[in-house]
Amino acid sequence: MKIGNLLKENREKKELTQQQVADIFHVTRQTVSRWENEQSYPNLDTLVELSFFFDFSLDEILKGEGKSADK
Repeated sequence: MKIGNLLKENREKKELTQQQVADIFHVTRQTVSRWENEQSYPNLDTLVELSFFFDFSLDEILKGEGKSADK
């Protein structure tokens, strides 16, 4: 699964707006939008924080493991 889709799906599951996520991670709403649209990516420190907050495995992102790797 691509990082943008993963972030957007998890944000929507928690019923958060892009602005709320931006406030939590001290970035702009536009930055969150760029992450979700894969125009840019979070730095590694932020990615780790996102994985804890949204409860996803870094392996799922960095190594492509998980649901999409089984195909």
